[in-house]
Amino acid sequence: MRVAYRELPHEIGRWPRPLIDISVGDAEEVRVRCLADSGAVNTLLPGWVADLAGIDCADAPTKSLGVAGTGTTARMVTTLLTIGEHSWEADIGFCDPWPRGWGLLDQLAFFRFFEVTFHTADFELELHPVKH
Repeated sequence: MRVAYRELPHEIGRWPRPLIDISVGDAEEVRVRCLADSGAVNTLLPGWVADLAGIDCADAPTKSLGVAGTGTTARMVTTLLTIGEHSWEADIGFCDPWPRGWGLLDQLAFFRFFEVTFHTADFELELHPVKH
């Protein structure tokens, strides 16, 4: 599948980025735009996404992290993610506070489940699910 690069919500008129819409949990209608970041080591989403998707974070282990110059607390929960027709489970950090209007996809919860090719000259990202 090929995904066109898009502008980040707060950077209209700037350089497009590899943003992917993902479904979170069992609720297909809970979709979040996420930046594919090959240097990230945690997939992080805003905390309100867990609430919308009905994901219980109350007893989840926490991590203190720095994101975009801001400190946040991530509640780590194994969660179902879906892109297109491909679904998988991975540890996701639901963060509060969250400084952005988009999520972040990382090495462990995203890139290891796909063969990813950046076609930056064409402003596209190509994804092929990896069979485990």
